[in-house]
Formats: sequence, structure tokens, C-alpha cells
Amino acid sequence: MRDFEEIKDSVICKVLNTEYNQDILKDRPHIDMEDMSATFAILISEGADGRASIPISNDMMQEFGVDVNTLMETSKANMEEQDFSFKSMRDVLVGTMFPDGVPENDPMLDMMLPPDDFPMYVLTNSTGISGASEIFNENAMNEISEKFGGDFIVIPSSIHETLVLPVDGDKDSVELNGIIQDINSGVLDQKDKLSDYAFQYDSEEHELVRMDKMQERQQEKGEKSVSKEEAVAEKPKKSLMNRISSKKEEVAKKEATKPQPTKKIDMALS
Repeated sequence: MRDFEEIKDSVICKVLNTEYNQDILKDRPHIDMEDMSATFAILISEGADGRASIPISNDMMQEFGVDVNTLMETSKANMEEQDFSFKSMRDVLVGTMFPDGVPENDPMLDMMLPPDDFPMYVLTNSTGISGASEIFNENAMNEISEKFGGDFIVIPSSIHETLVLPVDGDKDSVELNGIIQDINSGVLDQKDKLSDYAFQYDSEEHELVRMDKMQERQQEKGEKSVSKEEAVAEKPKKSLMNRISSKKEEVAKKEATKPQPTKKIDMALS
């Protein structure tokens, strides 16, 4: 039997779309959450160019003498010991679109970048590789909850990161889900697709819940879905949601027309 104690500090979590990864999941221990699945691996190396890891198979888990819940709790504990990245969408776009620095006096700049107060953020890990797993990082989720003063919306935009929005007057999960699905089918590579649904972090229960189910939960508690103040904020919020899709498309078009740097690689060693 392999000694789990020797490798437990290197156990990491990766989140995949369940439907598109059936061949992978059948041989690996995993935990499902809606249309996503958390899998596990042993991190071998990590650097500026990427990282290498060994996927944990069902056979390996048995040899280690542990179960899938132990793998999950171990990976979460390791994750909480590492730094996570939580940046505004503007800062992320600046780094992506202008790696050599923002040009001065460019009349197109305001059209290409969201304003400084654009309320959208990107959550990932320190490397930006398979960083959507940070949704299982309780430290990260608690810090974000403190920033927003309670619940917040999580959009699983790809396996590498999630988008975070404050909860305001517009809680239209149907519209958000439609935008996510449009992005998944148009802009995003299938291998990077994560989920077709928006989620909401329940700050009271410390739990990530699919947004439409969160609405049902709130209705069962007798909570009002929209307050008077929230109703006033509804119209501009819809414009914000439409910009989620347009900003993603702008980045994709910009990336397609400029020389591409060497991409970081997430290498799975069999």
C-alpha cells in the first residue's frame, strides 16, 4: 500500500465539466456539484511556464487507503495554504490586452476597457491554471463575502477561473444562464468549458448553490426577492450582464489578432 502521508501535501483539486469529461471521470474519484466534477491530482512541479501533475485514479485511491471525501478535504486544506488571485475585470483585461503597458492617450481605451468601478471580478489561483477550483477555498469565499457584505454571484466562466459579481436588484438566473451558455457555445473552447449555470454563495450557510435553486431557497424562507432599492437598480444591472458577454468577445478578438505568447501548460502525467 502506498503511503498517503508522503503525498498528501501535494494533493490538488481540478474542476471539470461533467458531461464533456465522462471518459476521464470513469477512472478517477470525483465529487459532482451540479454539472461540474471535482477531480484530484498529485502536483509534481509548478513554474512560470505551467505545472505538471499526476491524476489520482480509482486504483491509486485504493492503494492510498483513503476515500474521495478525504481527497477533497486534503486538497481544500492545501488550497487554503496557498495564495489565490482576486482582481477586478479591468485589471485582468489590462494585463491580457496590454502586457507591455497601457498606451497613453488612446481614444479607443475607454471603449475597450470597463470603467474602474465596473463591479466584476476574476477569481483564480496564483498560476491561473485550473483556478476554478478556488470555489472550494473557504478562505477565498469568506474574504469575498466580507468584501461584498454577504452573498455574491459566481459565474463558472472556465476551468481556469470564475467571475464574481455582487448580488444587487437583478437576480435573473435565467438571463445569466443564457449569457453563460452563449459564451460556452461561442467564445470558449469546449475543453475549457466548466458550467452552464450561475451560482450564488450563501454566506449564512457557507455554501455555493445554483442561483435558480438559491432563489427557491429564499422563497421558502419567505424572503422578498427584490426590495424597493433593488428594483431601482434593475435596469443598469441588465446592461451589466450584457457586458459580460461583450467583454469576453472583445478579449477573444483582441487575442486572435496579436502574436500569442507561450501558453502555460497544465500537464497530466499518466
